[in-house]
Amino acid sequence: MSFARLMMFAAAGMACAVVTPVSAAEPTRPTSDATILAIVPASQDQAAASLRSDQIALASDRDNLALALRTARMAIEAGRSAADPRRYGQAQAALAPWWSAPEPPEEVRVLRAVVAQAYHDFDGALADLDAILARSPDNAQARLSRAFVRMVTGDVEAGGADCRALPAGLDPVIAIVCKARADALSGKASEARDSLLGALTPGTAGTAMRGFGLAVLADTGLALGRADEASRIFAAATAGGNPDVSILAAYADLLLDGGRPAEALSLLDGKGNADILILRRAIAAKKLNDPRLAGWASIMNERFAAAAAGGVRVHLREEARFRLEVEGDTVNALALAIDNWSVQKEPPDARLLLESALAANQPAAAQPVIDFVRRTGLSDARLAPLFAKLGSSP
Repeated sequence: MSFARLMMFAAAGMACAVVTPVSAAEPTRPTSDATILAIVPASQDQAAASLRSDQIALASDRDNLALALRTARMAIEAGRSAADPRRYGQAQAALAPWWSAPEPPEEVRVLRAVVAQAYHDFDGALADLDAILARSPDNAQARLSRAFVRMVTGDVEAGGADCRALPAGLDPVIAIVCKARADALSGKASEARDSLLGALTPGTAGTAMRGFGLAVLADTGLALGRADEASRIFAAATAGGNPDVSILAAYADLLLDGGRPAEALSLLDGKGNADILILRRAIAAKKLNDPRLAGWASIMNERFAAAAAGGVRVHLREEARFRLEVEGDTVNALALAIDNWSVQKEPPDARLLLESALAANQPAAAQPVIDFVRRTGLSDARLAPLFAKLGSSP
């Protein structure tokens, strides 16, 4: 599950007036006029038109900070909802006059941190967020973003402290979701589930925040072994015409784990060509001997090659999983999983390293995960069988 992206960009959504982004691949050149390159939902089309209109206006008014911020926020939201990596570059371009300044306006600095998160430059994001909070400790967006960056990178205790320090005037649902996520990552998943169930009643939060909260609730349910409950929650969170790509990927993972690859393919049909969705299509196709596997595998390999050529490292989780589950390349899968663990330490990253270590018959490679679980108190039903296979109990 690409939960790191979901968490961070749900947090970023506050800046956009509302928690593995990916690098661009070489362009595909169709050989037939009948080839469908993408199916774009109407709402995305309208958002793209609004973004383009503001970009045109900004081109002739480059120093208009308010317009630049609005343009960048729209670009970030478009990138978040569709997992479209081009949009983060557009956000940076909109903020170009202030981007490299050591002390840019605070609003610019927040968005600069959001874009850094998108490219897994967590150190850069934290540097900006730390600077903002040193001057403005009540900046809710910076506090929330830092909470999730800290949790994604494994500093769960500090992330929880940021959740508890969110300003009192903030929507209480946001604070509850933030704290629940920290609790779920530190051995208190049952308490996290109870608080989320109490907070996410109909009408208690806006659509975007409620969708994020439901995703956190579903993932917490999976950590507790409540797969049926999580399935119902994901179904609710993905209902409608334009579901969040990261939540779709999480739901597909649940279906794949439950031995339902055909349902995963059906869920993702017509939902776009984000890397995280193509990866899951390829995994499902592998399980089903679906002839479309070759095409999806080719696309993924092209995108991994493009990322490597550009020195971009946001594909590590996806590539490790692809090498392991689609190609059966256990050696490269383990190397990538180790590299990925050095960057982000979410439960899916722990699971990936454990599975790769087992597949490669290198149990010692799992030790960093064992040490992490002992330190944080993380308890997750998805990890327990893997620890049992390793003969190790954190």
